[in-house]
Amino acid sequence: MPDFCAAYGCSNRRCLQTRTRGITFHMFPKTEERRRQWELALRRDGFVSSGKTLLCSEHFRSEDFDRTGQTVWLKDGVVPTIFNFPAHLQRPEATRSTTTSRRAEDEPQPNVVSILNVAKTREMVIDFRRVRTSPLPLCILGEDVAVVEDYKYLGVHLDNGLNWRINTDAVHKKGY
Repeated sequence: MPDFCAAYGCSNRRCLQTRTRGITFHMFPKTEERRRQWELALRRDGFVSSGKTLLCSEHFRSEDFDRTGQTVWLKDGVVPTIFNFPAHLQRPEATRSTTTSRRAEDEPQPNVVSILNVAKTREMVIDFRRVRTSPLPLCILGEDVAVVEDYKYLGVHLDNGLNWRINTDAVHKKGY
């Protein structure tokens, strides 16, 4: 009797054709906790695995495998993550919706030059869209600013609605 993959909608069965395609089959873990994690990952109502229940390798990431020997093994602690679920079984992606994050998105940000005290500010964080190229020379209110390699938090607001955590790539230091 052929062994089939237990994943929803997967028709892979253990046979010569799947073996030649490089698909391997893996039994559910023996420990109750890990077995339950795998069962929950399948999202099949009322599904309980048996001692011979299998999942094929198409439901695991490539880094989940140990391919150093002749036999392909799953690394300890991995849980299947790749499935082709129909719409009614898919989970919506979680979005951050705290009061603070909504307020931060809604509040207009002041222009950086209007709040910048050039006489006292020696460094400034600038967004370069995560491109690792040399920035153009920077001049603010007639003062030259040079690039430095260290990062510091200044409490300066970035204009154009830029996100502080995502868009802080280069720190510029006032030239002497």
